[in-house]
Amino acid sequence: MALRALRVLPVLALFAALPGCSSGGGDDSASSSSATVTDERPVSAEVRTAVPAAPRGVRLALLGRFDQPTYLTAPRGDRRRFVVERPGRIRVVSGRRVLKTPFLDISSLVTTGGESGLLSMAFPKDYARSGRFYIYYTDSAGYPHIDQLRRSASNPNRADPASRRLVLRVPHHRFNHKGGQLQIGPDGYLYAGFGDGGGGGDPDLNGQNRGRQLAKLIRISPRPGGGYAVPRDNPFRGRAGALPDIYAYGLRNPYRFSFDRRTGGLTIGDVGQDAVEEIDYVPNSRGRGHAPRGGYNFGWSVFEGNSRYRQGSAAHARPPALTHSHSDGYCSITGGYVIRDRALGSALYGKYVYGDYCHGGLRVAALRPRGARSRALGSTVKSLVSFGEDGSGRVYAVSLDGPVYRLAAG
Repeated sequence: MALRALRVLPVLALFAALPGCSSGGGDDSASSSSATVTDERPVSAEVRTAVPAAPRGVRLALLGRFDQPTYLTAPRGDRRRFVVERPGRIRVVSGRRVLKTPFLDISSLVTTGGESGLLSMAFPKDYARSGRFYIYYTDSAGYPHIDQLRRSASNPNRADPASRRLVLRVPHHRFNHKGGQLQIGPDGYLYAGFGDGGGGGDPDLNGQNRGRQLAKLIRISPRPGGGYAVPRDNPFRGRAGALPDIYAYGLRNPYRFSFDRRTGGLTIGDVGQDAVEEIDYVPNSRGRGHAPRGGYNFGWSVFEGNSRYRQGSAAHARPPALTHSHSDGYCSITGGYVIRDRALGSALYGKYVYGDYCHGGLRVAALRPRGARSRALGSTVKSLVSFGEDGSGRVYAVSLDGPVYRLAAG
């Protein structure tokens, strides 16, 4: 998540290392990879803090205060908002009211040390009919867990805890880099992001290892009774030495990623190591109902941002669209969403909003695969742990300290 873990920060006393753990001490030793050697990758622009002011007329409208909120989402077209709380509860906001009884409470199953907790949820496109939804949390062993559940047959504001079925559990033996994002892609498949397994400097060399799910985005089709199938057109299906569910690799901790609800483009906030935070962007040229083709290598741990981090190879590594330096107060990038809320005005429509857990200042960018430009939005959210979208595409900013805000016209 957008929290650093292995450096001494005040937030660590509260285990606020959720958002992704920049830095991490640890292993800087060189290691080689079996992939084709790519000595350098093209350089993208690093964003500095001296930027033009944001457009006027944008404010943060308080939705409510929650218990360590980590995410907000909703089914398409639904007027409610679902707020995920780190200790293991999901709250429903109906109109201006937070319902007293949680939609779901799995606090007995969730561990919250380090970067752990209940971290996100996702509603498939057929939620109104099927009632199925998915959650991502860390279990008592610290392993990332993806479960499927159904809503209650008698109360649409309650889930049925007895319906819980395991989709996937990934072994993970350290307290940091737990990933945490679930998204339904424009193609209807479930995407999930996993960190590299923790520690400093990818000590297990998972970044370029396509035989493990850590340090990856995966793309799957959950089965109604549990487990999942692998889509036939997954990019590594049938390739020797690669897991068929992998969609992209070379990621340190893709704590927050999203798809543009209009174009289907993919944007990833990948938390950095010692020097920089990065935003990765892949446009979508495949049309409505499709996601970008997949198969991307984002370079970790051979590269951190635009710079070589260790010896070795990273075949066809893509450079980041944006980077932010730790020397400017950034520590753990919090990926956001492309704004499709027309109420915010034409100056922001189609721009990507994001931030950083330590820096707190919200930013917007006109995305390009490399050399994108970014500017300050003029608002700050302390302990910025996530962004979210509701059923109509309005964007929210989530503070781990409790407040959840909607980006509203001023």
